[in-house]
Amino acid sequence: MDNNENINNLKLLINKLEELKKLGNEEFLKYDKSNDDLNKRAVTYYSIAIELFNEKFGTLKENESEDTIKEVYKLLSIIYSNLALCYLNGYAVDKALECSTNGIKYDKDNSKCYYRQALSYQHLCNYKEALKSIESGLAATTANDKSLKQLMTNEKREIQLKIIKRNKEEKDCKDRIKRDFDQFNQFPVELVWSDQFGRRVLASEDLPKGSMLLRVSPFGSCLEDDKIFKNCGFCYKKIEKSKRDQCKCKICNNFLLCERCSTTDPFASEYHKEECDILQFLKEYYPSTETKDFRFMFRVVLNALKEKKFQSFKKENCSSNWKKHEHPFIFDEYQDLENLSRTLDKVDPQQMEAFKRSASSIIAVISKLRGEDAILKYITLNEIIELYSIVLSNGHEMLHPLTCRSYGMGIFPTGSYLNHSCSPNAFWYNDEQGMMVFRSLRPLKKGEELLTSYTDVTNPLEDRRKYLMKQYFFFCQCNQCQYQSNLVTPNCTTCKENLTIDKNFKFQIPQNSNESGFIYKCSKGHITKDQGANNNPDQDYDDEDDNKKYDYKTFKYIEKYSKLIENRFKIKCGEMKIPKNLSINQQYQLTRMPDHVIYRLYLDELERCLQGNPCNLKSDQMLTNNLIQYYYKLFCSLKKERPTDTKQIQDCRKKILDLLYPIINLPTSHHKISIENKLK
Repeated sequence: MDNNENINNLKLLINKLEELKKLGNEEFLKYDKSNDDLNKRAVTYYSIAIELFNEKFGTLKENESEDTIKEVYKLLSIIYSNLALCYLNGYAVDKALECSTNGIKYDKDNSKCYYRQALSYQHLCNYKEALKSIESGLAATTANDKSLKQLMTNEKREIQLKIIKRNKEEKDCKDRIKRDFDQFNQFPVELVWSDQFGRRVLASEDLPKGSMLLRVSPFGSCLEDDKIFKNCGFCYKKIEKSKRDQCKCKICNNFLLCERCSTTDPFASEYHKEECDILQFLKEYYPSTETKDFRFMFRVVLNALKEKKFQSFKKENCSSNWKKHEHPFIFDEYQDLENLSRTLDKVDPQQMEAFKRSASSIIAVISKLRGEDAILKYITLNEIIELYSIVLSNGHEMLHPLTCRSYGMGIFPTGSYLNHSCSPNAFWYNDEQGMMVFRSLRPLKKGEELLTSYTDVTNPLEDRRKYLMKQYFFFCQCNQCQYQSNLVTPNCTTCKENLTIDKNFKFQIPQNSNESGFIYKCSKGHITKDQGANNNPDQDYDDEDDNKKYDYKTFKYIEKYSKLIENRFKIKCGEMKIPKNLSINQQYQLTRMPDHVIYRLYLDELERCLQGNPCNLKSDQMLTNNLIQYYYKLFCSLKKERPTDTKQIQDCRKKILDLLYPIINLPTSHHKISIENKLK
């Protein structure tokens, strides 16, 4: 694309813009639709066209006809619209919104721009602006735009439903603020509604690290299949091996109730009686099948029936042991479960069929055991399908705080009130009564929002945003994401200067099929090219020297070692063959490097990856869970590979306990004995 200096009138500019648009379109059409990475080559051609317009148009428009100027504007608007589509497909919603908005400025009749602007606003959960965009787009459509008009009409209907849903959420939230003021007032938090952010939970006072923020009872929960005959089915505490037989239900032989629950809490015994015949049925007819999901949904449905049938699922009727506990708790009723967000409109047909089959099976089993009136008189098939959708979006695994292995799952409606951030300030765990407890990861100021994480925050920015879009249908704009979005993975390959998007990013016409057109130009003029046309440029087995170009703040070091650990495990298990043509260093890292060395390298990156981050946080104030998990792996590998290195082993043990102590109140934790045994 040389000789741009020869463009001396708008007609020539139009020809050049058309040429670049065509190249972008060709790259767009070649792209595999199943690939959800950003189509960088298409983005490059469209972006260079826009840069060319910005460079030339101001001087060329003089003495040109209005029709010619309008023609340029229309073409530019189409290019912006195409670029917005590329960004939407690549989960870069902020850029898609910017491009679609710019496209509308140049052609207010570009209905596709309005449509893509509406989609962008939806991903940002700004439904009112999305509705304005879609209505403007519909007004701009012509008689020839029948398919687009139908698409936009359908989208308008979806947006209107989301606005209705949002208004209901606002009403439900404000109602609960009044109804459950006393429950929330037991904790140093405040439930509020924000027009911009929706439901939020704020600190009502200044709080030190480790403060209990919330404690929430489960609406429904169950053990993992491999824990049914090891743990109490009500409080989930592990039962001593010698006592398990006497704790087993003699009717269903599929449930254990610990001595404390069975002798001091009538509610626990009644709790099991409600499902005993169902568990007996599952054990008899599905003895070798994993039943966790089924058992979990049965418990949710049974509690829903208790409320619908007798209006008895109330705090005053719950466990006496819960009420006698030293810490208060929030009890969620059926309406609190119903008011949670659900994603039924986003469920694919295959998943919907699975929901219908499972819901029908629940009805069939209860009807067979107790008669149709026991369920269908009070709850419908569609209501159970809705419950499946709610659980899919809001359920939580119950994790061992040291190993991060799941021992159960539950749904805790108030626990789902905390919004997401990639720099969370709250950590949750399940206590000795199976309740979900939130504690502060760092000191909090009054009015600061309590935030947890819905994904592994050490994943790279693009992976986190993509996961949150696919799973939770929002585009993350937290402080961490906004900060990392301006970072560049490589430093300058010539002088090692740190690069940023704002200062150094440029587009360049690709010279071959391997180039993306994304380049970075440092202050000295050195060019660093993006290493991949459309996919992640990083190799699974980079040499250490090669990897030095990565900026640790992008978490690329963490990603490298995480992949390395994963692939080493796969090779040991026979799930993966050793790749050919590896360097000596790569072979050593993948097959012969001791485990404790790779875990130490990973932990070193965790400890330093927040250096220079404007959040001014230490790793143990944000990455606590990751640190605990990998210090434990380091501890185990040291005991196996270097058993005589008692100092390093004990230092590692102390680090784990120091991390655990404030966030799970270790001295009173029901995991205390288990943790101490594992750290011997």
